[in-house]
Amino acid sequence: MMKNSQNKDFEESAFSDTTDWTAIKWHKAEKYVDKLQNRIYRAESENNSRKVRNLQRMLLHSDATLLLAIKKVTQTNKGKRTPGVDGFRALNDKKRAELFDTMKNMNIKLHTPQPAYRKYIKKKNGKLRSLGIPAITDRIIQEIIRMALEPQVEVNFRTD
Repeated sequence: MMKNSQNKDFEESAFSDTTDWTAIKWHKAEKYVDKLQNRIYRAESENNSRKVRNLQRMLLHSDATLLLAIKKVTQTNKGKRTPGVDGFRALNDKKRAELFDTMKNMNIKLHTPQPAYRKYIKKKNGKLRSLGIPAITDRIIQEIIRMALEPQVEVNFRTD
């Protein structure tokens, strides 16, 4: 019961109105996701696979994770202006909020990625290099999955 109330408190305080992208309290979303990632890391280091799986599931379905993934893909990544095969770009706050509203009810398990937009770039030696550009929704889902898997994988690669 405490887990649900904790998530509810976050949702009410961080983004009561998601149509106003600038009103989102990003520090609360980052703190919530960071806390979950730390718990995943700790559970993996204790070899508690059931807890890892449950925490990853919480992270995958969290609105905070979705918000941070949308922000990263549409605002901070280098290819933020590059559309995928669908041609959709979220270049302003209104589009980002609409994207959040449409994606928050999506089931990641049922998502079928669109084919990547194929572009060829010339290399120095004159040959062409193939570049696949996924649609924005696919990039966001990739980012969410990265956020859930990274703490688990980090345990195995960390050398202190």
